[in-house]
Amino acid sequence: MRNYKRRKKIILVIFIAILTYICLNFQSKFIIKDNVLLEYKRGILADIMPKKEIEIPYGVTEIREKAFKNCSELKKVVIPDSVVKINSCAFLDCKNLIEVKLPKNLTEIPFACFSGCKQLRTVVLNEKLDNIDMFAFANCKDLEYIDFPNSIRKIDEFSFCYTGLKKVELPEGLEYIGGEVFMGAEKLEEIKFPKSLEIIDAKGYLFDECPNLKKIILPKGFDLDLVYDDTVSIEYYD
Repeated sequence: MRNYKRRKKIILVIFIAILTYICLNFQSKFIIKDNVLLEYKRGILADIMPKKEIEIPYGVTEIREKAFKNCSELKKVVIPDSVVKINSCAFLDCKNLIEVKLPKNLTEIPFACFSGCKQLRTVVLNEKLDNIDMFAFANCKDLEYIDFPNSIRKIDEFSFCYTGLKKVELPEGLEYIGGEVFMGAEKLEEIKFPKSLEIIDAKGYLFDECPNLKKIILPKGFDLDLVYDDTVSIEYYD
């Protein structure tokens, strides 16, 4: 009899523990401390009933490294204007992410921030953005167009490698562009460089594995190193 009662208590304790775990982890939730979003914790329903849109709470000022890494249910993320810093790999490999709009006071897109977001199609960059770091949009296969604000001064190495970009107009105000920025952008057909550009790194190698590049548009007097195939036509503007 005692053993029966003991087993019953153990079963009850286990049942309560399981029920508590389910209640605490039923839905996905934000882990936030001191206005820093540390993690988006996926709940039990994440794969069964995925959220198509996630809105980060207003008041969050920073998104930590890998906070949304491998968040497969995420299709659209709304980042409030209170966010002033996003850390590296924050949205790494969010394979179903389609759309993102950056907050107005962000100055940098960090290392590999959206790398591997293969379905990402719409990116709205803010007007205070200054730097796009290495691999920021690498392997975003469905990203065919992006509008750069004139606030951008630096685009680092490999930042748009293996994307779906077709036509690119680099912003007036850009001063530095890193090597192999567009490596593997197989759909890239045309690109325009600004008058403000001062440095092209890696001895001008930007277009490795860009078989469909047809036209490069340069300002008159352009004298920076730039490597391209003989089949590419060069057009100059005043």
